[in-house]
Amino acid sequence: MESDASGGKSIERVRLLDSILGNLVVDASELVRDLYSSVRTYLIFGLMAILFGVSELASNMERFQERFYIPLFVAGCLIFCGFGQIVVFNRLRKKYARLFEVETEIGKL
Repeated sequence: MESDASGGKSIERVRLLDSILGNLVVDASELVRDLYSSVRTYLIFGLMAILFGVSELASNMERFQERFYIPLFVAGCLIFCGFGQIVVFNRLRKKYARLFEVETEIGKL
């Protein structure tokens, strides 16, 4: 009789662990998707900063001939920061590449 009771408890524990692991996989998958969208944000803001820098250069071309270089400095800072953001994006994408691959494989199941 004791073996039946302990067997029932073992089955109950296995079901509980299965439920916990199932929730963990779903939560981990959502966490990886959130992480990936955060990593992509670096790329988006980097490109936006570069575009703002280029537009700053284009809209203030006539001021450069007057030796008014503050817009040039601002544009340079924007472009530099944009490239910095893209470098961070590439670094994080490579760092978490395996994690992103595993999440897509799990998502296909």
